[in-house]
Amino acid sequence: MEHTIFGLIKKRGEIAGQHKVALKAADALKADLDAIDRALVLCGYEDDPKGIAPRGKYKQLFGRNELKLTVINALRSAPVDDETIAAQIIAAKGWGDDTHADVLKRVRHALQRAQKDGHVVQDFGPDGCLWRINLDQ
Repeated sequence: MEHTIFGLIKKRGEIAGQHKVALKAADALKADLDAIDRALVLCGYEDDPKGIAPRGKYKQLFGRNELKLTVINALRSAPVDDETIAAQIIAAKGWGDDTHADVLKRVRHALQRAQKDGHVVQDFGPDGCLWRINLDQ
């Protein structure tokens, strides 16, 4: 039982040290936010800076034009739906199911941009909404 107690004491000390470092980092970030808020006010920003929504980091999954080209290549063989394209991309990249929602969202945006550019069209048939390359271009 003594080994367990010593192990827990050691682990608590490690976590307490990590907590102290995290608090120090949080204080530094808070000071940076306060400085930016003051600078915004000095520059004439009239709204409450605390009302600016926090942003997360953008997770770059694809290189430049990679998604667009992958979507067009997927449509070359036959008309398919967005779910199928996303599943093909996830399988080809070897990603897990945890990225499915993010990849599907990006595929849908890529298809909408390609539709706006006239590269693809929606094909509403008995199989539902399928996307295909625009041959009238």
